[in-house]
Amino acid sequence: MQIDVIRYDGTTVVCILSTGERDVRILLHLSDYEQLIKDRFFIRDGKSKDSAGVLNTTRNYLLDLNETP
Repeated sequence: MQIDVIRYDGTTVVCILSTGERDVRILLHLSDYEQLIKDRFFIRDGKSKDSAGVLNTTRNYLLDLNETP
């Protein structure tokens, strides 16, 4: 699982949540996103796009599909 930030829209941050099999658009409030940057959940400063057009990203996290809730 990974989250890529693709754009800012006012106080909303538009992201793509990738699970490996599916990409889903998610929205974060700007203040929550800024806090996640401080918490080092996102790994870059989010001020410039990379070659893929991504402003910021998370590390890749493995999903345990065998885990029961």
